[in-house]
This record gives sequence, structure tokens and C-alpha cells, in this order.
Amino acid sequence: MRPNPILQAKTSGTATIGAWLTLGNTYVAELLGKMSFDWIVIDRQHGSIEWDMVGPAIQALELGGSSALVRVDWNEPSLIMRALDLGAAGVVVPMVSSAGEASRAAEAARYPPRGIRSFGPTRNYYSADAEQVEPACIVMVETREGMANIEAIAATPGVDGIFIGPADLALALEVPISLPMHSSVLGAIDQMVAACRNAGVLAGAASFDIQSAEDFSRRGVRLLTLGADVGYLKRGALQDIDFVKECRRHGS
Repeated sequence: MRPNPILQAKTSGTATIGAWLTLGNTYVAELLGKMSFDWIVIDRQHGSIEWDMVGPAIQALELGGSSALVRVDWNEPSLIMRALDLGAAGVVVPMVSSAGEASRAAEAARYPPRGIRSFGPTRNYYSADAEQVEPACIVMVETREGMANIEAIAATPGVDGIFIGPADLALALEVPISLPMHSSVLGAIDQMVAACRNAGVLAGAASFDIQSAEDFSRRGVRLLTLGADVGYLKRGALQDIDFVKECRRHGS
């Protein structure tokens, strides 16, 4: 089994970079898996990937050479357990706003006695007593309440990192979703980085472009997404659209 890049980065303090998979297509997953990212997040919350595609998508990402995380639909233990049973290297759990909610997520990712995870042998590469191959539990903080409880969330046993969702956090803080990002969102990221550093867990964030990724990295974010399959597809198509428009001008 390949090492878990999230847990390796947590131990070493180095940066780890990923991207989003939102399309339910194994060819896209395999291609994205070959792009040298450390990991890819299969997006069940906002993507078009149904549960019957999650397992094949994990297999395709592994075939491409990347580890797979799954952003589950919600902080529901059965969803966390299912993602891990299918072979995910970890889960990303949205809308966590308190230490209690963080503990709920972490316990669902851990076997007894440290958690409530039930053993499921579907594609499960993790054994109950093998700490070195334990999956990662990343919780997303996206609300005012979550920011107020950020230190307690970061210190929750079993949480390996916190991931800021800048768009939802901007909505919660009643500021624009914009580039460059609003100062309130950047201030929240600085607060999250400090809390994670004190707790010894990874600080993460979803960037909107390379410039915001570079800014996050300078601020101490070590768990970072750069883009998504849909965005990369759109960006590539737009490059050719310029040629199409040029041909039309010459033909008129």
C-alpha cells in the first residue's frame, strides 16, 4: 500500500498539494491521477459523483498514481465509514463548527477503542491495530461558529487537519466571494493556521487560482487544493476557443 501523503505531511510539516475530482468519470479520474498531485479529493458534496462511482474513481486515481480523499456529503458517520471502506486514504468532512462535531467525524474514521468505525472489507486496506496505515480525517471549517471554536476543533483527538472553505466562510461572514479574497477571510485563514500549528495538525484551504494558492502557502497553509477537473477542462477549451473566434473573423 502506498504511504498516506496527508499523514506524512502532518508528521514532517511539508506542503501537500491536491485537486478536486467532481465528474463521475473514471477516465477523468485516471488522467487527473497522473498529473503528479499528492492526492485528489473526490467531491461527493458538490460534485456529480454518485456513490456507485466512488469506488471505481478511487481505483482509477490509484491507477494514475495518486491517493484519493473523499469529501463526504455531510458529517454523517455512515458516509465517512463507507468512503474509507471503499479504499479512500482519508475523508474531508464539511461544515464542522464545534469540537463535538469534529469528534463525531474523527470517531467515525477510527476503529474501537478510539472510535466507532465498523469493519467493512469491501476495499478496506486498513487494519484495526495498524496505526501506520490509518486514514486521515480532515474537517472543514466554514462558519462563524467554527471560527469561534477553531482552537478546540484543531485540538480534537483524531483530527489530522483543518480545511478552510473560503467561499462558504465568506458567505457566513457576509463578505464578498472575491479575488483577491476579502481581508476577513484572510484573517480567518491566519487564525486557522495558528490554531493548527499549536495543535500539531495540518492547516488547509481551497485556493481559487495560483495567486491565492501562493498567498495561502506564504501564510502557512500546508494542505492545499489548486483546482478542479471542470476548471481545467474549461481552461483548456477556452484556449482553443480563441482560435475558433479568429477563424470566424477571417471567414467573415
